[in-house]
Amino acid sequence: MDVVQLWKDRSKGFWGEAIRYLRLLGNSGFMFSLYALFLAGGYFYPAFIEWLPDTFPAALVIAGLFTYLLTRCPIRTFLKRGDLVFLLPLEPRLQPFFRNSVMYSVIMQSVTIAVIFLLLGPLFEDRVSPETSYFYSVLALLLLVNAWNNAARWAEVRLQEEEKRRLHAGVRGVINAVFCGFLFTTAPFWLIGAVCVIMACLYSFYHISLLRQHPLKWEVLLEMEEKRLSAFYRFVQSFTDVPHIKMSVKRRRFLTAISDRLLWRSGSVYYVLYGKAFIRSGEYFGMYMRLLLVGALVMYAFPYDWFRLGVGLLFLYMTSVQLRSLWYHLDITIWPDLYPVSWKEKKSAFQLLLKQLLIFQTFLLAIIYWLVGTSLLPGFLLLAAGIGAVFLLTSRVSSKNSRSVH
Repeated sequence: MDVVQLWKDRSKGFWGEAIRYLRLLGNSGFMFSLYALFLAGGYFYPAFIEWLPDTFPAALVIAGLFTYLLTRCPIRTFLKRGDLVFLLPLEPRLQPFFRNSVMYSVIMQSVTIAVIFLLLGPLFEDRVSPETSYFYSVLALLLLVNAWNNAARWAEVRLQEEEKRRLHAGVRGVINAVFCGFLFTTAPFWLIGAVCVIMACLYSFYHISLLRQHPLKWEVLLEMEEKRLSAFYRFVQSFTDVPHIKMSVKRRRFLTAISDRLLWRSGSVYYVLYGKAFIRSGEYFGMYMRLLLVGALVMYAFPYDWFRLGVGLLFLYMTSVQLRSLWYHLDITIWPDLYPVSWKEKKSAFQLLLKQLLIFQTFLLAIIYWLVGTSLLPGFLLLAAGIGAVFLLTSRVSSKNSRSVH
């Protein structure tokens, strides 16, 4: 078996399917919203930098962002469940396969870091250093440290205990934080070089020993691969049906304890199921909070009141589009279909939950506007227009989902 060709076939197969889904996204209203947000952001970017107070710790915020990006290290291996049976006996011959996987992960993560760093370029030049040579030196060092993080991560995934893997990731996070702190506060070069030497020594004397002493943990690699695929396909499912998506569950005991008091009062089995799916699923609640926080940051960052009104409505629409995939969450199991409950009740329960989530987000966005805005009128308009948009969006989502089922 040619393991290099196997890796190429796996990667081409994924990208062939991903490109088809990305074309659907390119024709969707969600992508138009992103385009509009990027265009507006590019137009107001200089004004935002000029408006940003001198006391704002821009260097530390940028350092924190890149600390997170460097530490997370999403490694793609393109493994499948059947490989536990068919490829496990060939493990000694699979070094080229996994070497390509690590290189692929380094390249993809490097592209992400480079794009984000270039987008932050004007802020970097204004608040960190105006020198072009230092700008590109920082970018080169970030890409170099990204390669170290991926190599170290590949050694760490050989550890069986999840607690140890998290501990190692935490240590890397501290090292990355120190490195990025020095880098974005223009510390002396010898300090940055000292951190790089520490990284090189750690990999040479510790991580290489992990590679030699511990065998591959196939279950861990498969779990990582399935999480990456699930995150991508769940995003895509907001726009089209993805039959082979795999769901993940998080307990979130505190939120569950609070929400149970509200969910069980409804008397609707589907309202309870959808509510628990929203809270305990690995994506919906996190997506909801991320869009709320990003919308709040954008509203805070730009000083124009009417632009903040548009941003609030735009992020409300983006949330409704993303929550649309919650309708299909229960389709992966047969048990809900056996309940003696009509399909209309299922649709009304989904619609009610969606309305409540979007109205709650509308109130939060309005409160954020009143905190950062200079006029009360656009805030009330945001509240009224947002609630009106919620009823329009939920009715459209429900009718669209009705046609997809029938």
